[in-house]
Amino acid sequence: MMKLPLSFGIAIGVFVSASAAAEIAAPKNASPEEHLKLASPQLPQNDVVETSTSKEHTLSITKEELAKRPDLIIRGLIPALLQSHAEAVALLLPLYKNLPQQDPFLVAWGEAMMATHQGNYALAVQQYRELFAKRPDILQLRYQLAHALFLNNDNEAAKDQFQKLRAEVNDASSQQMIDQYLTAINQRDQWKINGGISFLNESNINNAPKAGTRIGAWKAWEREQAHGLSYYVGAEKKWSLPHQFFAKLVLDGQGKYYWDNKKYNEFNARIGAGLGYQTANTELALVPFTERRWYSGGSSGSDAMKQYSKNSGVRVDVTHWLNKSWQISTALEYGEQRYVTRKHLNGNNYLWSNTLLFLPYSGQYWYIGADYNRENTRDRDNAYQRKNVRLGWVQEWPLGISSRLSVAYARRAYKGEDLLGIRQKNKEYQTNVTLWHRNVYFWGITPKITWSYQKNDSNHPFYRYDKNRIYLEMSKTF
Repeated sequence: MMKLPLSFGIAIGVFVSASAAAEIAAPKNASPEEHLKLASPQLPQNDVVETSTSKEHTLSITKEELAKRPDLIIRGLIPALLQSHAEAVALLLPLYKNLPQQDPFLVAWGEAMMATHQGNYALAVQQYRELFAKRPDILQLRYQLAHALFLNNDNEAAKDQFQKLRAEVNDASSQQMIDQYLTAINQRDQWKINGGISFLNESNINNAPKAGTRIGAWKAWEREQAHGLSYYVGAEKKWSLPHQFFAKLVLDGQGKYYWDNKKYNEFNARIGAGLGYQTANTELALVPFTERRWYSGGSSGSDAMKQYSKNSGVRVDVTHWLNKSWQISTALEYGEQRYVTRKHLNGNNYLWSNTLLFLPYSGQYWYIGADYNRENTRDRDNAYQRKNVRLGWVQEWPLGISSRLSVAYARRAYKGEDLLGIRQKNKEYQTNVTLWHRNVYFWGITPKITWSYQKNDSNHPFYRYDKNRIYLEMSKTF
């Protein structure tokens, strides 16, 4: 018969057995080449809080024997509640509920701790608030309430409780742990900066079709090559507000620089500011934005970049963890686009993007996504609808090797005929394979090598093309 350890004695240090919640990072677009801001999977990032431990005196006893000893159940349950020992409470609480006489307060306290242990932080907060209102003299209840608020991303309320708690405790270890929680809360509101650079070798930068392609007297353009860099930088700042609301500022910049074909250089910058709401499992943000693009002009342009277009609108992002392994992300975006010289491209754009993430364990995750994009322009032959599906797989292998595989398929249909009388319909295929070694890094940067294949199968001969690229990417998050 299995023996179970049962703790005895009065707790000396009350701040033990706490855990930190995983904070879901704000959505990031890691691709400098994709102007569409798709909903992307967001893996959890841990706020680390070191906690103290205490030695326990144990006695081996079976669960059946324990059920016959109400005195031992009570003597074990109370210290377990005071010490935030969720495993012990999970064992003792059902046994205590079966006793003929019960203290409703102890039952409610145990249920609140179980709610925290099971990840139902909103319920735990509600229960702890009710308990603490009844017994504000129990210092451990304030700590457990603050801990549940912290796990539920109610940053302002958690900070308030921890600050009050710090004024009441006297021992150095407890004060140190409280300071660690306060530091973790403050870090959630710090600037988050990320950036990256990739070395590019473009064999078909202008997406030219097969050489010699003609339609009547019209001849397609020739392929051009280019070598250079793509780069991106992003910055985000949150300000926690009461009741789990927050204010948010987002700055994004991405571009390309080719030293041997500068007429394809470009830079895109976006700034957004808005409000959001977050819990442990859900984050919702509404962010109005404005965007500017500078471009050298392409094949008919010059070597100097100039302002090309602007786009202003609003974006909604929703991320929700269904459970510890499944996450769903949704992005909605509307923008009004205006061009400096190409007025026929003026119009508006819509984006609806969904991503489902599956995280079976820390060394592997999968995602599947579906996106819908619509561009309305003044001239119908430039307006289109695009429907896209994508699949991704990231895997950590033995010997320090990691890989990322992504495939995508899209159908793009234009609304009107061009000068050649063709209404363009495209089938778009894309595959990316990325490899890196987890133990190869410098200054916190791990180089990654990517092979990318893109194919456009179009009913318009001038827009049939395929291209292969191999590039080296390096990125860092601050």
